Amino acid sequence: MWSLRATGARGGATGGSVERRRTALRVRVHAVPGQSRLRRVVVPDPPLRDTHQSLLLWQHTGALTASRADLWRLGALFRLAAVSPHTAVHVPLRRNPRDEHAEFWSREQGLGDLLIMRGDVGLRPAHWTALRTRLGRGPRPGRLAFMSVPPPRPPVAEPGWDWREHALGVHEHGDTVFWSGTARALYAAGDDLTWCSGQVSRHVDIRRHGGPALLSQWTGPGRPDRSAGRRDTSWECMILAVDPRRRRP
Repeated sequence: MWSLRATGARGGATGGSVERRRTALRVRVHAVPGQSRLRRVVVPDPPLRDTHQSLLLWQHTGALTASRADLWRLGALFRLAAVSPHTAVHVPLRRNPRDEHAEFWSREQGLGDLLIMRGDVGLRPAHWTALRTRLGRGPRPGRLAFMSVPPPRPPVAEPGWDWREHALGVHEHGDTVFWSGTARALYAAGDDLTWCSGQVSRHVDIRRHGGPALLSQWTGPGRPDRSAGRRDTSWECMILAVDPRRRRP
């Protein structure tokens, strides 16, 4: 199982309710010309200011840290990528304000932006930096739009789930962490982040001190057996939540 929740199974005693309606997510859409499968890059607007993603692969471990509101939006962005076979979701994070927790990850491992996409989109990490540079050029740097995002799925076990086939993949290039996988893998990740968002207000440490608090953990398909030492499969990423309003200076 690539997702290990720290506070209970979704939908159980600590799971709470899950929103079932579709979400209209405000984004900026950048068209990508050419004949590749990638036709657009979507950027959340406004940006996610309370989120930080550490690099993962060099140390085999790291963290995705976000506020309740940002966890909810991240969940929607992962599900948007899951149902969009021609879309990459870019989440700029490197210029976000940093507290002591973020500065620690920056010093120890480095922080990056996020790029979320299905594995069949076909964008190679080495090609991302040039594409990213082109996104902001020109008199019209993307158009504002509202995209419909499917809701989280009911908390039931899926028959026939092969966690290795549907494991998340991680790559890093150009100060960017690439999350990719099958549609089912991305949808499951989005469900997990939405579930984590619902736990923030219930978590004692977050209510008292503002966090960070561990709510879930994602692991690569090679994590149970690290003998091979491949960084692209033997990683783990902690999902941490904070409440910036309650953080102590």
